[in-house]
Amino acid sequence: MADLSFRAMLKPLDVEEVIDVALHRPLAYAITRIAYPTPITPDQITWLSMFVGIAAGAAAWSSFALGAPRMGLAGSLFILSAVFDCSDGQLARLRGTSSSFGRMLDGAVDAVVQAAVVPAAIAHAWWRAGGPSPAAPPAGVALAWMPASLWLVLGALAVVTGLAHTILYDHYKNVYLHLTQPVRKEGDDPEDVAAAWETRAARPMAVGDWLRFVIARPYLIRQRALFDWIDPHLPARFRDMPAYTPDGAARFRAAQRGLMRAWTFYGIGTHIFTLSVAMMFDRVDLYILARLVLFNGALLALVPAQRRASRAFFTPAVAP
Repeated sequence: MADLSFRAMLKPLDVEEVIDVALHRPLAYAITRIAYPTPITPDQITWLSMFVGIAAGAAAWSSFALGAPRMGLAGSLFILSAVFDCSDGQLARLRGTSSSFGRMLDGAVDAVVQAAVVPAAIAHAWWRAGGPSPAAPPAGVALAWMPASLWLVLGALAVVTGLAHTILYDHYKNVYLHLTQPVRKEGDDPEDVAAAWETRAARPMAVGDWLRFVIARPYLIRQRALFDWIDPHLPARFRDMPAYTPDGAARFRAAQRGLMRAWTFYGIGTHIFTLSVAMMFDRVDLYILARLVLFNGALLALVPAQRRASRAFFTPAVAP
């Protein structure tokens, strides 16, 4: 009989984001328990997450384009999308149906939701700083202490660095699970995705399959390029990493657990929650500044520490 407890539906706590465990996953647990005895599939919940996220983006865009006060609704829907996003994985783990294809669809839908919401939030910040919108006069209220055009630039930088943040967390999480878990393996190499594409391209593909490959493979390629620069001591491919052993897992966990806990604050759940709260209080400017200053500032210490830990674990000792 399946273990239906909340703890059984979590990933190892070392890699879980605090806000996910405190908010998103408890709410998702209720959805998962309801869906478990039904024919509802994890992929269907993933699609629902996408549609709710797109609705959040539409609400945010309406605030910018029409001057309608819907940022609170947008932030609430954005969090609800994250709850459904947690529920699909929990349901898959509960049923024992987790797969690479499911994870790729989940990542692709995350990208669609971010594309729907984040530009709208930045456009709203620009309007609030005095920039014009299609139908509403410039607000010039909360953010007037900085020129509107500068908020566009800072917002774009926040998007780029925020994407890098989630890539870093996602990959270090997968490496941690790969080396510390005897069964649960996450993470894919671009070559594996390309091979799967060649297999599936020979027959008609559903929309979900198309999203998996068109978004997942470029994402993995960008991820590898980023890690070639950020952490060159880390093996480029999962297949090149050491095989799981209890001793190796213990050594890796002892050396990397603290770093992994720090990386969890760079995950997509933390991003969604903080941006959603900023939208609800109409202070997207504070989110942009926090992402650029606080999160990037912390990386100045976190990245060198991670590079040293990776070098110590993955670089073979040279015999005297």
